[in-house]
Amino acid sequence: MKTITAGDYTVEFDLEEEIYDEFLDNYFDKTNPMGEVSQFKLYVQLELERRLNDFPNQGVDGPKDYYIKIAQITFAFDNALIINWLKERGKHIKTEKWEKAA
Repeated sequence: MKTITAGDYTVEFDLEEEIYDEFLDNYFDKTNPMGEVSQFKLYVQLELERRLNDFPNQGVDGPKDYYIKIAQITFAFDNALIINWLKERGKHIKTEKWEKAA
């Protein structure tokens, strides 16, 4: 368990709008050269790591002498409608129906 990798363990979870609002109100820095999404990913990563490391040791790996670290976070959005629009547009481009592709 000390060497779990993305191939071993992937988690999907929903983020409530309140989480994003908390980030915007208390952590987002407009002067930071990192973009808003990058700052939000870092915020989510650090918050998850903090919460996971606050759990009591269950003794699975012996004494807790390690720190849980998240390697990668990828955001996905409910964007099926947009993807379908792009597919439809691509079909019109492929068939050279330019007036419908706009």
